This record gives sequence, C-alpha cells and structure tokens, in this order.
Amino acid sequence: MEFKENSIQYEVVLRDPQSVLQKQLGNDLKVIDFKTKTFLQLGDNYGSTILDVQVKIKRKNDAEEEKLDLVAKMLPPTEFQRIFFETQISFKKEIFVYENLIPTYCSLYNGVFDITPKLYGSRISITADVDEVENDAVILMENLKVKGYCMEDRHKGLSLAHIKMTILSLAKFHAIGLSIKHKKRSYLPTLQRYMKPMIIINDVMKPFITNVLDVIQADPDLKQYYDRIKRTGNFENISDTYYNSLNVEHPWACAVHSDLWVNNVLFYRNKLEGQNVAKFIDFQMSYISSPLSDLIFFLCISMERSLSHIDEMIELYRLQIIDISKELGCAVEQFSKEKFDERLKIDAANELYHILLMLKVVELPKNEQIETSLLNDNCIFRLKNIIRIYTDKNWI
Repeated sequence: MEFKENSIQYEVVLRDPQSVLQKQLGNDLKVIDFKTKTFLQLGDNYGSTILDVQVKIKRKNDAEEEKLDLVAKMLPPTEFQRIFFETQISFKKEIFVYENLIPTYCSLYNGVFDITPKLYGSRISITADVDEVENDAVILMENLKVKGYCMEDRHKGLSLAHIKMTILSLAKFHAIGLSIKHKKRSYLPTLQRYMKPMIIINDVMKPFITNVLDVIQADPDLKQYYDRIKRTGNFENISDTYYNSLNVEHPWACAVHSDLWVNNVLFYRNKLEGQNVAKFIDFQMSYISSPLSDLIFFLCISMERSLSHIDEMIELYRLQIIDISKELGCAVEQFSKEKFDERLKIDAANELYHILLMLKVVELPKNEQIETSLLNDNCIFRLKNIIRIYTDKNWI
C-alpha cells in the first residue's frame, strides 16, 4: 500500500532513546549505544514507521551492561499519512492504551491478562512541555519476535488454532472493558476523553468503497444483494457511519481495537510448556463501541477465506466472555444467545463497510498499490463468502 507521491516526506529517525527508557526504568539508566533498522516489510504497516531497535544499557554506573531488543513505533513518513491517520490524536490514544488502559484492566482482573507487548516508554515530543505530537514521537516496546512470537501470512488467513487463541484473548479484553461500568465508574470520563474514533475523509475512502460495490453490482452471484449492502452505511457521507461510537454508559460499550486482523496479532506457541499466547498491537484506531464489532471484523478479515467454523468461533467468544464476566463478578444476562444474536445482527451490518474496505488491504499482492489494484480472485472469493454468511444469517 502506498500513498500520494506528492505528499511531503519526513525523515523519521529514533533520537535520544535514553530519556524515553528512563521514564520506565529509572533516571539512573544510561544508554551506552543503540542501533536501528527497518522492522517490517513494505506494506505490512500503513499508519506508522516501525523500527527494530537494539539498545545497550546500564541501569546504574556500576551495573552490568545489558542489551534490550525493542521495537520503536513512530510517525508515518508522509504528510498525507499523518493527516489520514490523524496522528495528533491517534498517537496520543495509543500511548494512553499502553500506559493507562491496559494497566487499569490488569488492576480489575485477578487472572492472567497479558495481551500486549511490554512498554518501555513513550513520548510525543523530544522537547519538554510540548503538547503537539512531533516528528520525534515514539513508543518503545519489547520486540516480541525475538522472544519467539510470529505474525502469520495475511494472504492465507489464520488457522483455526490461531483464531481460537485470538478469540479467547479478545473476549477477555472486552469482558474487562465492559466491567468498568460496574467496577470503576470513575474511569468512564477518562475513556470518553481519549478513546475517540478517527475522522474519516470521505474523498479518500469513497473510491475504495465504490470499487468494491461496483464489483458486487457486476457480479452475477452478488448483484441481487447490492442495494442491501449499500444501505448498511451512508454511502454519500461515509464518515457518518464508518465508525459506530457508543456512549461509555451504553450497556454494550467498551474499548474496542477496531483494527484487529492478521497483521495486528502475534502468536507464541510452545507445546512443551503448554503455552498458547496471542498478543495485540497497533491500537491507534481504537475507540468506544460494541465489542461484537471487533469480533465480526476480525473473523471476516482474518479467517481462512472459506470462513468455515465462523459459527463455532462466535459461540466460543460468547462462552468466553460469559466466563470472564462471571470471574469479574458482573451480570451475564446480555450474553444470552438471544440477546447476543440481536446485538450481533446490529454490529455486523454496521461493520460491513469497514470489512469491505479492508478486503483489498488483506489480499493486496506485493508491489501493488491499493489505489490502482483491482479486486483479485482471492478477494472476490472472500467477499462472496462474507456476503453468503451475512445473507444466510439475515444480517443485511
């Protein structure tokens, strides 16, 4: 995926990691040396610059030298990307998730809740007392790949085992989020302040949606559903319905990831230790909505293209969120099969434009641009399976 060539380009370089690390590891820490290199292949991350960082440190003057393997998340390199991804808002929001939201969730839940990389520090500017997100903004996290975590192939989709691992972690994330209304109501204004949805630029997004809708209208198998699909969102003003915010007081409201797909989940499997772990990254699009919007987006975009086992995975999620809610001492009536399915129908329809847009991203061949790439056979195959499920379940 590439962006407009005439957009202003910035040099994004990690400077002074010591001041960032000292926030987490103490003021005595000294950086002896550090080096960086590109962490991801072109096309694996669209809204950020991601660097592999190796840092040599001493925690005190007389301490042994240590090496830290880190990842630096920084601003994207073009002005267009910074406007498109609203980095003045989204970067602060992601820092909030790692520094505030996740620790708050951990304080509310007595069980194991370890779904994000360890944070090593962050800043929005290298200049003190600046409230604007500047070019040196950075989030430093542990490098999960060095620890044996891996990212799966977005073109193949996730195996059933990986889907299950993700569903169990996602349901836990949502259950704890929903519990805040009952266990820590004083935190709700903070959530409302930081967890706002991105503003969608109609002129940018509409051509992508139009491209998919045109394929649907021209396809012999799908054209009968064209009007129903188009009506699930406000086509003339996509920003009205692309994200579906809920007030924090709404019974179904919690923090949602909003961009949970293959590229934003890393997996660790150790059969000898019996460990199966899924960790989530990239929270810049998170906001307050229904958890089932996360669920249906993840399944439609991240499963193998046939989308077989989708019913089984939806039920696994429902049972897991019931179990975790009970552990948290919260009522579970809203997760009865009937009420759950009622809400899922609403959220599935609301989420369809988001899913349609991501289809091209998931199936985009290497070295092609999303603006000019056509929907390929893999994309259309996944699209047909999604629409089949939506119509069979009367979601549209």
